[in-house]
Amino acid sequence: MSEKRKEQRRFTNAMFAVAWEDARGQSRSLRVRGLNVSKSGMRIESSEEMHTGVPVSLQAERHELSGKATVRNCTRRGSAYLVGLEFSEETKRTVHLPLVDSVDYYEVLQVSPNAEPETIRRVYRIMAARFHPDNPQTGDSERFLLLNDAYEILSDPERRAVYDAARRVGECQPLPTFELKEFVDGIEGEQNRRLGILCLLYNRRRADMEHPGLSLLDLERLMSFPREYIAFAVWYLRDRGFLQIGDNSDCVLTAAGADHVETNSPRNAVFHRLLRA
Repeated sequence: MSEKRKEQRRFTNAMFAVAWEDARGQSRSLRVRGLNVSKSGMRIESSEEMHTGVPVSLQAERHELSGKATVRNCTRRGSAYLVGLEFSEETKRTVHLPLVDSVDYYEVLQVSPNAEPETIRRVYRIMAARFHPDNPQTGDSERFLLLNDAYEILSDPERRAVYDAARRVGECQPLPTFELKEFVDGIEGEQNRRLGILCLLYNRRRADMEHPGLSLLDLERLMSFPREYIAFAVWYLRDRGFLQIGDNSDCVLTAAGADHVETNSPRNAVFHRLLRA
């Protein structure tokens, strides 16, 4: 029976919006990370405690899964909580596995794509010790397995070269998020395109501090919008001080721009989706 359960449960790194009512009847909502999922339920990592028996509503940010669930267990792990959810019968009928976002191994190890092999080894050793299942404070078996996968690829020069080539091909494709109606129509579309540029620049600076900029051509390619749409948004963001134009004419995020992203992302669904894209 345990083997069957293990086969049905799949790793996921998808992000979810979860809503529930606390003991005082007040509405609460939170953005959480999925850990694993099966046809009957899932486990999430939450920054807040959720009490057993509490019904919740959940909505995946980049997948179709949405519905109702009940908290079955909640265990503190370091500064976070691991929460087990059981889906309602209706939700069980709508779950399609696997529910897995594409994984960036450099993001998993939190290193630059230009990181030297020694840096990758050093960071892996630190993070593996932190998330090893035997660590009673911060152990996380799903994160530990993902770290091992990332290190196995990035520590082998030949496999890393193949992975980097595939990653560059993926980066050359427009992001499907920008095909949604909310990025096209009217003033709302204009506002969301500005958010899109900020999030692209935020992710770029986090991934590679030595080369933090994106050109207008890069933004055109990633967003699949004409230059005129992007130029207006860049003018506005530059005038607000959220980005600046570098010596090579690339757009570069400023500290004010990073503050704007981080301040608004917890309560803005568009920011959530873009930061994961």
